[in-house]
Amino acid sequence: MSAPSGWFWYGSIFIWVLIGIVLQKLNFKRYRKTSEAFWFLLFVNILSSVILYFYAIYLDVQIILSWKYFVLVGSLTALEVSIYMLYFNFVRKKEAFEIEQQEMEAYHDEAQVKFEDCVPKIAAFTDSVFETFRNDPIHEPYEWCEKHCPQLGPKAKLLCNTDRNELDDYRPNEFNYIIEAAKLNNIRYINKYFNKINELLPYGGVFIACCQTSLTRKKNILKRKFFPFNYIFYAFDFFWHRVMPKLHYLRKFYFNVTKGKHRVFPHTEILGRLYSCGFEVYKEEIINKLYYVAVIKTKKPYHDKKPTYGLFIRLKRVGKNGELISVFKFRTMHAYSEYLQPYIYQKNKLKEGGKFADDFRISTWGRFLRKLWLDELPMLINLLKGEMKLVGVRPLSPHYFSLYTPEMQELRIKTKPGLLPPYYVDMPKTLEEVQASEMKYLYAYLQSPRKTDWKYFWKIIWNIVFKRKRSE
Repeated sequence: MSAPSGWFWYGSIFIWVLIGIVLQKLNFKRYRKTSEAFWFLLFVNILSSVILYFYAIYLDVQIILSWKYFVLVGSLTALEVSIYMLYFNFVRKKEAFEIEQQEMEAYHDEAQVKFEDCVPKIAAFTDSVFETFRNDPIHEPYEWCEKHCPQLGPKAKLLCNTDRNELDDYRPNEFNYIIEAAKLNNIRYINKYFNKINELLPYGGVFIACCQTSLTRKKNILKRKFFPFNYIFYAFDFFWHRVMPKLHYLRKFYFNVTKGKHRVFPHTEILGRLYSCGFEVYKEEIINKLYYVAVIKTKKPYHDKKPTYGLFIRLKRVGKNGELISVFKFRTMHAYSEYLQPYIYQKNKLKEGGKFADDFRISTWGRFLRKLWLDELPMLINLLKGEMKLVGVRPLSPHYFSLYTPEMQELRIKTKPGLLPPYYVDMPKTLEEVQASEMKYLYAYLQSPRKTDWKYFWKIIWNIVFKRKRSE
């Protein structure tokens, strides 16, 4: 190997900085404690070092294998952790504790009104509004509002691209029905807007809105442009409207340019945002290439200060002693999908293997990551933090955990969840069979922890590697 050239150092710096930007490792606001920052920074720096190793092989340089390089990487990691410790101790310590308490309370908050009890009261009104949309499409929102506003009655409000601050003129619980005639794509701070709508409605109140979904926009672009320019234009449009708003360091630039107008949302993200803001879906329909949805207010909004919006996410899962832990993963679902578990279960139930059937929350890129199990690679951080162990039951979301029997819930929280679940030993097909498989493992583990995990580890590896077993 030859000595490193200037191009190697320039390229290495670029790769190191780029990976840090994409994974937002220096976004200190995302960490709640020093150990979390340490393990994540270490993970990102190890990942960067592996990539630089192959980069060095490509350029035929030897510095990457020298002790000086490892000292440099270790020093950079220690420096980044030290900076975060100063930041955490002087800025975030009190705030982090308050956030943790709010998250714990919000996840255990129950609906204030049952969805089923609201449906008979709002069915006629909602169906008539959807019929109006079909018979009289919204071309000019302001003219449409002026035409239909008198028909709604005193307890209904028709909005037209209303600024969130203008809603402050109304009192809480003032309306039973609110209809937004303009597309949600043009509303800035959409979660704050949904939260304000929630405040203006009583429990059981109805909110109706529409938007152009990412799928409809894609079809329009590919249809209107000539090949191959349609795919080139769509690629730029996808990066600008879908990728840019999710990158922390480019998000401000995007919103400064667009002012929040013409944003593009998958319909999954719209539903997830609505659920996170205290609503449940009653009716949804595609009318004149627009996605219309009617939702019912069933609870207060969950004010998530750290929504899982980027490539690297933290999901709330039930850990040992019933404590909620943040499980690290690469994103495989559309943003805000984690709030849709009750909706997916109610709509599609479960399929063989105990997972949600027809889970439309998974993106195309996510299916690729899941096929290769790359999405679970960051869970090694939880293993290093001591929140998970190598072999054990899957870490479950609070909603999925609630589907288990009380006996299994009590048994599950006696141990840490694991990276390699007993599922791959028995390959159960139904939720009942999944629980039976986990119960057999847990009883054996509680009697003989090391022996049980050792036996299950090799059975799992054998089934995955040689028998090609996969979770559906």
